Amino acid sequence: MAVIVVTRLRLKDPALLDDFFTDALAAIEQAQKSDGNLGVDALADANNAWWSVSSWQEPRLMRSYVRSEPHQTIRSHLDRYCDEATFVDWEQDSPDLPDWQTNWRHLVADGQAAELSQPSAAHQTRDFPAPVVAPPAGAAGRGSPRSTAARCRS
Repeated sequence: MAVIVVTRLRLKDPALLDDFFTDALAAIEQAQKSDGNLGVDALADANNAWWSVSSWQEPRLMRSYVRSEPHQTIRSHLDRYCDEATFVDWEQDSPDLPDWQTNWRHLVADGQAAELSQPSAAHQTRDFPAPVVAPPAGAAGRGSPRSTAARCRS
């Protein structure tokens, strides 16, 4: 069984993008190098929303990543960056990263909202639109849309 973790963060001010993006890249690079990581992907969505999904061999290894640096410090920046910050995890048989629509369904159904000082109206209700993803290049009309972000495997 793999543990899948999905995060959706929405920037409350586009002026924070540079700092946020620096932290996001550091967290992704940390995940890629962490014990037990089976894959990670990210999606830049509409309306300043940013998604990540990762797959882990077991919950203990995922928690070790979350509690270590730089991720631990980055988590402390969420209130400064975000007016929406929601997380969800679940177990599935396959270690493969789910598509973004599946991630959205899990997040809306079971996500946990972070405590924020300036939350949007949708933050607690998880009334988020589905992510907007482009079909892969040359795949118009064939199959389901996938992220155009680089999929990373460790």
